Amino acid sequence: MRVMIPYDVPGTFHRAQLHCHTTESDGRFTPRDLLRMYRDAGYSFVALTDHNRVTRCDDLNGSDFLAIPGTEDTVSRLLRPLGPHMGRLFVDAALREGTAQQRVDRTVASGGIVSLCHPSWTGNLWTGTWSPQAVVTLRGYHLLEIWNPHSNPTEDLRRWDMALTARGPQAPVWGVAVDDCHHAGQFDRGWIMVKVPAVTAEALRAALLGGAFYASTGLSGEVTVSDGRIDVRVDEPARIRFVGRGGRLLAEARGTAAGYRPDGTEGYVRVEATSGGRALWSQPLWVAPE
Repeated sequence: MRVMIPYDVPGTFHRAQLHCHTTESDGRFTPRDLLRMYRDAGYSFVALTDHNRVTRCDDLNGSDFLAIPGTEDTVSRLLRPLGPHMGRLFVDAALREGTAQQRVDRTVASGGIVSLCHPSWTGNLWTGTWSPQAVVTLRGYHLLEIWNPHSNPTEDLRRWDMALTARGPQAPVWGVAVDDCHHAGQFDRGWIMVKVPAVTAEALRAALLGGAFYASTGLSGEVTVSDGRIDVRVDEPARIRFVGRGGRLLAEARGTAAGYRPDGTEGYVRVEATSGGRALWSQPLWVAPE
């Protein structure tokens, strides 16, 4: 079997936050204060994603820290405040009109990256959910939030497996964990570890498009492939699960390391590790005949 691993790229892992809010929308921290908090907590990348606006703050940018422009736009249904939320990274302005597909197309055409925010969130009078059908049929987006404090991770993982199964390796969807931070109680709870050769916008964008990162709420680890075997190591004893196409459980182990050898029927293999309320999710490793 050939196992396609997105982590087989040069670089080192850095912490990145892709969804947070400031006083420019409904957050409690000023842009500079929030960025300083993330920098001091060990993050290298932060995307400010205020609601329906792009907030820029480059004061702290340097060789080891970078703020990325972004926005969290409401895809309106019936009334302007209602509808699900779409994260848009590396963009210059919010989009206030158009269908979800039109907004994805415009974002991608301008060099941006789209993330579907908190897919199972039932806010906005129950209009905030990205339905399983929308997750599967919407074209061109690259990221899906599989952990967000405002959403149901079990439902979001189910949507992710549906999208992976439907789209395959030709148009993969990568899973991200985020704070969606509005106040101190939501700070530093979910993030991604992204593998980049340098702390630059270009390196981050390439890693997000290529899936060279894993999602985390506290666990750190590494997934490697050798002679067709998938191996995972984590930084503390954990429950380690290997999951295949459609969310099928392939194997399970406990400890700081585990391995799985695909037989070719899996479609993809992704890793979940959990310990004491902390978790790690790898990106899918696609399996195909040699």
